Amino acid sequence: MAKTAAANELLKLVKKLQDERASHVKAIEAIDLTFQQLGIGAAAPAVPVAPAKKSRRGRPKGSVNKKTAAKAAAKKAPAKKTPAKKSGKRTRKTFEVSGDESVLAFVKANAGCSTAQVNEHWTTEGRSGKADNALGKLVKEGKIKRKNIKGQRGSTYSAK
Repeated sequence: MAKTAAANELLKLVKKLQDERASHVKAIEAIDLTFQQLGIGAAAPAVPVAPAKKSRRGRPKGSVNKKTAAKAAAKKAPAKKTPAKKSGKRTRKTFEVSGDESVLAFVKANAGCSTAQVNEHWTTEGRSGKADNALGKLVKEGKIKRKNIKGQRGSTYSAK
């Protein structure tokens, strides 16, 4: 059977790699012997180790998110009575007059009122937050007119 030049070249390369490997194994054995003489723990075996697997993206496999963990902990632990705490959820209140109508009526009654005055009226009615969204909506609809106050924050409003 005739060998081609490529096959001969491949055989030479394999032989060279085997020789290199043998010299590396000898070097590892010499290192292990030195470690043993110095009383250092056993070195890794001379057997080639498989490359480390790439870690997967995202949350580690088998881990649980906070909500699920909290639910599981709540089921296991007995219910504890705590003093009156506010719940995290806010409830929506209902009023006889809508927020936009209330702001429009206030601006009509108090021409030239400032944003701060409208917000103060808003909170005295028992509404949460600020009236800024209602003011912006009414200005956009053209029901009230906004005028900036020079040198200060805020605006004054008047009904059209």
